Amino acid sequence: MITVKNSKSINIKFSDYEQKGLYLLFDDSTRLVLTAGEIDRITGEFWKNPLKIPPEIREAADFKLCPICPEKKSEGLCYALHPVLPFLEVIDKYASYDKVTAFYKGDEKDLLYVSETKVTTALQYISILSLIYYCRIGRKYWRYYYGVNPLTGIRDIRDRMYLNIYWLQKGDLKAINRILSEFKNEIKITSTSQVKRMRLICKNDAFVNAFANTHIATDILSMNMEEALNTSFSDFEKV
Repeated sequence: MITVKNSKSINIKFSDYEQKGLYLLFDDSTRLVLTAGEIDRITGEFWKNPLKIPPEIREAADFKLCPICPEKKSEGLCYALHPVLPFLEVIDKYASYDKVTAFYKGDEKDLLYVSETKVTTALQYISILSLIYYCRIGRKYWRYYYGVNPLTGIRDIRDRMYLNIYWLQKGDLKAINRILSEFKNEIKITSTSQVKRMRLICKNDAFVNAFANTHIATDILSMNMEEALNTSFSDFEKV
């Protein structure tokens, strides 16, 4: 049994969280499983029903593929929508500020993160999946997000990304600055486009704000990397 904020106790059966991914438990007892296997299964069922997305939304300018997408000439739906749309009906019942208990299983087999947080913070996992693993532009940057815990704050995500980029580029500051500029500019385009799509199809603001937060997280990468890390390390030493 684990106790989180406000003295709420949760009985956890660890065998229920063996797969990598995010598990959400809402106050009304709704449970949402967002693992890779579950996303693929539900997405497959979702795409078989053409009525899920009305024609007027499919044809809207803001719903089209990004101008930098390698498949922009096709008539298909954006790949970044795959981990979003199947769960929209459930997520749209909640506002971004509503509380949810989130369980995150990362690459560490024996470690489970548990957090009582806001819905929009928990959905950062989906926004990262969408923009980095499903998006045809963003997936070339997935290594920058390796080891990122999506339940942490924007600054923690930024610092982990900086360290990943520094390692991958072997400390070459010229290469790092070039990569940061390219990454920031492309993700800014894709995340902005995704926010516009979300506004077309969402009744509530949880998904919209989750993608907006991911946009902010990449936008602050324009800060001086060494200065940002030194600030974080200094703050840690003060604790």
